[in-house]
Amino acid sequence: MEFDEEDSKYEDRELSENSDDFDKDIDNIIKKNIDNKRIRHIDKTKRKAAIEAVFDERTIWELGKTIQKGIIDYLEGIISSGKEANVYLGYDLEGNEVAIKIYKIDSNTSKWMRTYIVGDPRFKKIPHNTSKIIYLWATKEYKNLKRACNSDLKVPKPLFVKNNILIMEYIGFGPIPAPKLKDIKEPKNLDILLNEILTFIKDLYQKAHLVHGDLSEFNILYHNQKPIVIDISQGVSIHHPKAEIFLVRDIKNIFNYFGKFDIDLPDPETYYYSIIKR
Repeated sequence: MEFDEEDSKYEDRELSENSDDFDKDIDNIIKKNIDNKRIRHIDKTKRKAAIEAVFDERTIWELGKTIQKGIIDYLEGIISSGKEANVYLGYDLEGNEVAIKIYKIDSNTSKWMRTYIVGDPRFKKIPHNTSKIIYLWATKEYKNLKRACNSDLKVPKPLFVKNNILIMEYIGFGPIPAPKLKDIKEPKNLDILLNEILTFIKDLYQKAHLVHGDLSEFNILYHNQKPIVIDISQGVSIHHPKAEIFLVRDIKNIFNYFGKFDIDLPDPETYYYSIIKR
């Protein structure tokens, strides 16, 4: 078959275009590899930062002691990272999952913690040392969880506390932790869910004599379509001077969350007075 000059020009142009496309594909592959390396580096940096934020020498030593004593068998991966603590998945000697919350030894964190400690009649002597404030905070959450459990409220059962390490019941399915309510796009049975959370607030106040202090969809787990309240370290005694301020804030947060859905809400003021009545 013969080709004229026009055919030859067309073939050259086609080869050139194919070559350009090939170069673009190579560029994209290289760019993708660079992006993946960058993402991996960022993820690795974040993981390292999350680890270094809590695993100082004292904490590692204390974790070693909990393993030696048979309180836990080993610690696996991180479940969540927050401003005051990281939560890790661990296992006991029988292979059951446990949640291991390790509070960060941080002076800035310890400053706002004092707002929820000073004035609480359960704590007479409040240390000034950063580490000791954090240790007190961990003990505070342990005691709050225990009070709530003793009142049959849906919170993780506390198992052990020492310094800045709190071990508690794990909520989830196998290694997959229960999601937070904020991450559920369409919660089921909203009326029932709302009633269970409002009942929790009321029972926490009237039975456990506590106010959560930071209740919202961010610290309610959604497990088997039921709410389980977590992060109760801020919880204060109902005799704390700011208890009712914190209670009003909790109520507002919950009403604001459920206000986004098409359901009838009770009157918040009537609900508030039903809680604080003696």
